[in-house]
Amino acid sequence: MDILDFENSTYSVNLRKLTKKSRLGFGYNSIKHITIQDILIMNKHKDLIKIYYGLGKINFTDDILDELGISQEMRIEKPGKIEDYEERDVMVNKAVRAVKARKKAEHQAFKKMAEEMRENEEKFDNQKEG
Repeated sequence: MDILDFENSTYSVNLRKLTKKSRLGFGYNSIKHITIQDILIMNKHKDLIKIYYGLGKINFTDDILDELGISQEMRIEKPGKIEDYEERDVMVNKAVRAVKARKKAEHQAFKKMAEEMRENEEKFDNQKEG
């Protein structure tokens, strides 16, 4: 079942605020029984972003929303969802771009740190020899 078709099913959900240890318990079989933290590790941010904007009774803790690229001004009142599909797509794409930008910045920082560690290791090796 597509995650956005879930809202039209007969399954009822109370307002849920999910943490990193929570499991969805519904939706795509590939992520249904996996913790939110593992879904993030699998880089399936877009699926969680769609859930946030598309399902009125599903919310996430602030740390997860931040990791999903959903800043304070992009958050919506829950229970509630974005009814307009075009507006929803705009918000999903905006959040995905934020996630990609953060990942790119983290990657650059990691590369810089690794380079500095190599340089320090070379200096240390040269001092031991000298």
